[in-house]
Amino acid sequence: MRRKEGVKFKIVTILILFILIISGVYIFFSKDFEREPPKILIEKNIYWNMKKPIEVTLKDNFGIKSYKITINDGKNQEVLYDEVLDKPTKMLTVMINAPKVGMLFESNKAIIDIEVNDISRWNYFLGNSSKKRVYVTIDRKRPDQYIVANSYKIRRGGAATVIFKSTDENLKSVYIKTNFGKKYIPQPFYKDGYYISLVAWPIDQKNFRAYVVSEDKAGNVAKTYIRYFLQDKRYKKSKINLKDSFLEGKVEDLANEYAKSVKMSKLEKFKFVNETLRKKSEDLIKKITSKVSEDMIEDFFIKPFYPLKNAAAVASFGDYRYYYYKGKLISKSYHLGLDLASTKRAPILASNRAKVVYADYNGIYGNMPILSHGLGLYTLYAHCSSILVKVDDEVESGDIIAKTGLTGLVLGDHLHFGVLVQGVEVLPSEWMDKRWIKLNVLDIIKDAKKMIDMEE
Repeated sequence: MRRKEGVKFKIVTILILFILIISGVYIFFSKDFEREPPKILIEKNIYWNMKKPIEVTLKDNFGIKSYKITINDGKNQEVLYDEVLDKPTKMLTVMINAPKVGMLFESNKAIIDIEVNDISRWNYFLGNSSKKRVYVTIDRKRPDQYIVANSYKIRRGGAATVIFKSTDENLKSVYIKTNFGKKYIPQPFYKDGYYISLVAWPIDQKNFRAYVVSEDKAGNVAKTYIRYFLQDKRYKKSKINLKDSFLEGKVEDLANEYAKSVKMSKLEKFKFVNETLRKKSEDLIKKITSKVSEDMIEDFFIKPFYPLKNAAAVASFGDYRYYYYKGKLISKSYHLGLDLASTKRAPILASNRAKVVYADYNGIYGNMPILSHGLGLYTLYAHCSSILVKVDDEVESGDIIAKTGLTGLVLGDHLHFGVLVQGVEVLPSEWMDKRWIKLNVLDIIKDAKKMIDMEE
């Protein structure tokens, strides 16, 4: 009898152990007992202007069951959310708005506590939970800013200067906003809190408006209109008849080198070179010349540019060219530089101290060095037969940097001289004019420094 009872006890024990093992395996591998806690996506330290809601994202692989959010200003605490979801979700975005009453935030500090639970059966069927404490700096004051000095006017296709002051203990960014989407990045100038920027009015934009914008970490924004006198300028329009010798020569060579397929007619090849390859070449130039130093600049000096001695202008900046073949319009494009010619393989000179930022072949521009002069100002020299400098070289006024040539999309030996402000092509003639430089750049800097010194 005792033996039978012993056998039964062993069987029951084995069954219990088996059930426990199976249950353990089930709990360990079952999604119902998922053990990963929910994620609370928000920075630990944030700034808040109490106008825009704070965004919090809650995530859980199995499903969010409930969440609770409270805010404490050091004296009072308020429950902002205490929600149990009717239908669990794997991701939830919660917008935290400022409490309407009861909290003064006298210290400009607050704490937000966030707790979230999922629908897992882990933890004795209570689920997984996560908690996060967020430290908030309350900042309801927008940055202080004002314009110290700026150029009197700007013309279409040209450039201008602006110097301004912007201060905020939580300053995040300052920039020049325009009506056509371009942002110009200013450079710290002379003393803390002051900034300088060259701006450009692109030739293809009919209107121009620019604003100094300062934004702090809490999202407060200050915006000031820059009062330039706007001067429109008419640019040349040219009708160019394409010749077979040109289409079967330079155009053919460039298309064969850069096109993915050479199975195109000669007119298709010209369209590819003048539009697709041109855009690729200009995009590279824009990328290289859009950079501005973040270092403080105490002064800026530039002399007029004369890159080619005894040269004659053979094509103007801003010329809008219509290309025809046997009376039919094939393509069109802007000419964004000044073409200068003298003798074949003439020496090209640096007119100012500069740093070489590009020295290579670039599609329709051929061999092309680009020089950086500071303050987002760049000059380029295209169609060179040879380049005599390399990237990172420092050049001085009078140094020979290249020689004119026939590389790229070109008919005769010449220099295509371009000037750019933060990636925007501008009138070279302005930067070749001593009086224009003095009135629109150097005098603005000189006057601004005097005013800054008086304020300090």
